[in-house]
Amino acid sequence: MKKYILILAALMISLPMMAQKLSKEEKAARAKAAYEAAVQSINDRAWVLVPSSYTASDGMIENNINNDNFLSCEGKNLFAQGSIVCDNKYTNLLEDSEYTVNVDKKGNVKMRIIVTGRMMKGTYSITMRGNNNVADVIFSQSTGSTLRFTGPIVPLKGASYNKRSNPM
Repeated sequence: MKKYILILAALMISLPMMAQKLSKEEKAARAKAAYEAAVQSINDRAWVLVPSSYTASDGMIENNINNDNFLSCEGKNLFAQGSIVCDNKYTNLLEDSEYTVNVDKKGNVKMRIIVTGRMMKGTYSITMRGNNNVADVIFSQSTGSTLRFTGPIVPLKGASYNKRSNPM
């Protein structure tokens, strides 16, 4: 009798874990939905990119655990905050002199944003491969240094990031 109770208890514990695994089709559908939402938010100029990883000054790839670092586009305004994204600690209010978006046949999205602000100036080159919303970003500063980071592009409404007040 004890064996049956133990087996029943083990099944009750393991069944919910098995039900949580997504099938290959469900994962692909979620990735496609995230990609389509990202493309729509890029076209609407209402998106946020919080880096999940970045290239440190010593060349090593590090994980970002702080959502104080972000790049966002809110209509005509762009905001860059954190040393990973803009190489200073301020919330930078930026104006873009160029905002181009190109989508190729495979669905790869390439963006080029030339920005100017009080504390920084440079070019963001953003590449998002088809069928997912993860973007690779290269920020080439006018001073000659380059920052590289990777993260998902999400619509502004569903984003989780800490934007400080009083942008510069």
